[in-house]
Amino acid sequence: MNYFQVGNLTVPATWIAVLAALIFASILNRLLGYKKVSDWYGNSFFLYFVIWKLSYILFNIEMFINVPLSIIYFNGGVNGQLLALIFLSFYLLFIAPNKYPSIHIESPGIFLLFYFSYEVILNIIVKDYLGLLILSLPLITLLFILKNRKKLVSSQLFILLMLLEILFISLFGTLLSIETLSFIWIGIIIFIISRKQGDQLLE
Repeated sequence: MNYFQVGNLTVPATWIAVLAALIFASILNRLLGYKKVSDWYGNSFFLYFVIWKLSYILFNIEMFINVPLSIIYFNGGVNGQLLALIFLSFYLLFIAPNKYPSIHIESPGIFLLFYFSYEVILNIIVKDYLGLLILSLPLITLLFILKNRKKLVSSQLFILLMLLEILFISLFGTLLSIETLSFIWIGIIIFIISRKQGDQLLE
């Protein structure tokens, strides 16, 4: 994993890529002519980060008590990420749809925009230009579809693009990484959310 020094903190490249993709996907969504994504989008990432970060206390309570400021430099690790995924899934399935009904329609497209952008930005940061070339294809494909069809992503197209991304990721890494498994997990959750409204709203 690549790291960058920001002040006294050592920041993983994945963190930078996630934050950049979060903003970039939202900008792309607006440039494509769609409405601003509802607050569930930003709330989801904030919730995930907070749970993942605070889970450090749960899994390292003794160290936290002895050195409270250690929470600035550490997180809950893989266990914390799994806990964050559980909380995020509950939020997306049961809380967000009640407050933001548009999540059923807009979540497939913005999720794919985010993750495809994340892969592209990460490969730019780590200077993996072959990976950048290959992993840019799903993003370009998605942008072309959204721009020309003027529709949001259908369930069938969502699955197809998910599988395409998984295929490309398998060429450059492992499908068993926590990042890829998280992508698949949340992708399944998004698919369930989109199906709740029925394909007639998506196609």
